[in-house]
Amino acid sequence: MFTLPNVQGRYEVGCTTFAATLPQEITIPSSKYKSSHIPGRVAHTPVLTMKQIAFTAFYPADIDSLRGSRSARKPRKTVPWLSGSVKEILRGYAHFGKVSFWMVYLLCRGLASHFKLPAYPNAPLLPPSRGKDNHGQPWPLVIFSHGLGGTRTNYSHICSRLASQGRVVLAIEHRDGTAPCVAKELPLSGLEKGFRPEYRHYTTVDDVYWEVDTGDKYAFKAEQLLYRRLEVYLTHRYLKALVESSATAFSSNVSHDPHFGTVDGPWNFNLDHRPDDSAFWSSWRRDSSTNVPPVDCTTNIDLAGHSFGGATVLSVLSQPPPYFSDKQFEPIAFKHALVLDPWMEPLPTPGPSPWKVEASLQSSPHSPKLFVINSEGFTLWDDHFDRLKGVVQIWRQHLLNPDDAGLVTIIRCKHISFSDFGVLIPFGRRAKEGKKLADIIFDLSDPFLDDRLGDTFKYHQLREDKTEEIKPKGAMDWSRRFVGELGDLIKHL
Repeated sequence: MFTLPNVQGRYEVGCTTFAATLPQEITIPSSKYKSSHIPGRVAHTPVLTMKQIAFTAFYPADIDSLRGSRSARKPRKTVPWLSGSVKEILRGYAHFGKVSFWMVYLLCRGLASHFKLPAYPNAPLLPPSRGKDNHGQPWPLVIFSHGLGGTRTNYSHICSRLASQGRVVLAIEHRDGTAPCVAKELPLSGLEKGFRPEYRHYTTVDDVYWEVDTGDKYAFKAEQLLYRRLEVYLTHRYLKALVESSATAFSSNVSHDPHFGTVDGPWNFNLDHRPDDSAFWSSWRRDSSTNVPPVDCTTNIDLAGHSFGGATVLSVLSQPPPYFSDKQFEPIAFKHALVLDPWMEPLPTPGPSPWKVEASLQSSPHSPKLFVINSEGFTLWDDHFDRLKGVVQIWRQHLLNPDDAGLVTIIRCKHISFSDFGVLIPFGRRAKEGKKLADIIFDLSDPFLDDRLGDTFKYHQLREDKTEEIKPKGAMDWSRRFVGELGDLIKHL
């Protein structure tokens, strides 16, 4: 068993995957499957249909209650890193990388199935009243969006570290064809027996067609961004409904919404015979004595994402709320936007720029603060970086304090360094470098979300935006890199 690096923070971290079945299916009908050569697909049917949403929550865990429960006297601190069937996930990665499935399966199966992340599965949420520095206030909320080929657990290291400082982080499982594999339908309300899921694998633009093709090479990505925006708003809606409901209404003889629950327990039915499960669900509900919800889903909400997830963040913040069941979602008062190595090409030009919310959301009259952390390679992608820099400059014009929108590059940081892939290797030089970069990414992200980023730069080596030509050992050609050492920062804005 290989466990990701342990998280050192103020709180132990719990991990639970929630899912909800929508009251009616949502279909974005433009793109359709070309063929049925991949399991789970039907030719000439819409690609982007939404029956469920799912998200993994990382949060401060009430470990003391676990130690005293009947079912877990010695709490375990391991959660499978791959969510679902390892074989089907590897099949999706093979399609994503356009390589042989059997090659990927034979090389990776034995190792991938043993990866674990250090969190307590399905632990109750720690009451905010027992927080160390939050003065009993509800935990802040962070919604996280993964990139192409990512999953809801592929960013567990950064999500866990943010949670260990006193936040509830929801890592969405995007079901738009960008994950290597998702189950078309997840078991809810304890249907753990006799359930055989069908899978939806990674979808490339070559897998789809349009009856009316505009020739836009990013048309499919634009549809996926709309799908992702819906998932962001639905994730927020379902968690808000849970945490703002009263614990007293959750009586022992009444099961709550059978269409919203957890994927692998605790189950939300027959709770008069499930005291541990009842304690879990009660921990996520509003304190009836103080009328305070355990999570702030109203005024202290942050949005974060990597790569295509970074594009998702900018797409959400630059457009009005989408429609659902012929009704528009209420705006969400996002406070911060943490954007990690965003992929800008699928986003429409000019822009994106902050959507004006003054008229519809008086509680949040200003655009959210924006902080972009780039890898070296994405910054050296000149045209792409020029556009990103322009977007941050536009964002600065919409803020009372222009310094509340920033852009930095971490020298020698790679695109995968923001995900768990940067810290999966447990030994050697690459492991040491990956751990250092993960530390720096967290050391920038955490203070930004706490509005104390300014002093952070004093503890890092700052470099000028200056490049040099090098010829790596064994390489045929020269390449360009920034002058500096691994982990040094370039502060562009």
